[in-house]
Amino acid sequence: MITIYMPNGSLGSVLHGNRGCCLEWNLRYHIILGSTQGLAYLHHDCVPPIVHRDIKANNILIGLDFEPYIADFGLAKLADDR
Repeated sequence: MITIYMPNGSLGSVLHGNRGCCLEWNLRYHIILGSTQGLAYLHHDCVPPIVHRDIKANNILIGLDFEPYIADFGLAKLADDR
């Protein structure tokens, strides 16, 4: 398991925390777009496809340059073709 420190915490903590951080709309769009691209990769490009099953703001980590990372694959499931 690889542990990477995410200095900005989760999207949930950025949006609802008391750190006083306010995300401008273009930055929110960048985070949403990156998150959906990550989910599309899991669903369409992985073999077998991976279904996360627990996407929420607290499971999207925010990197140093506010790039999103999908985290917590505890409920994830490999999709089969059956």
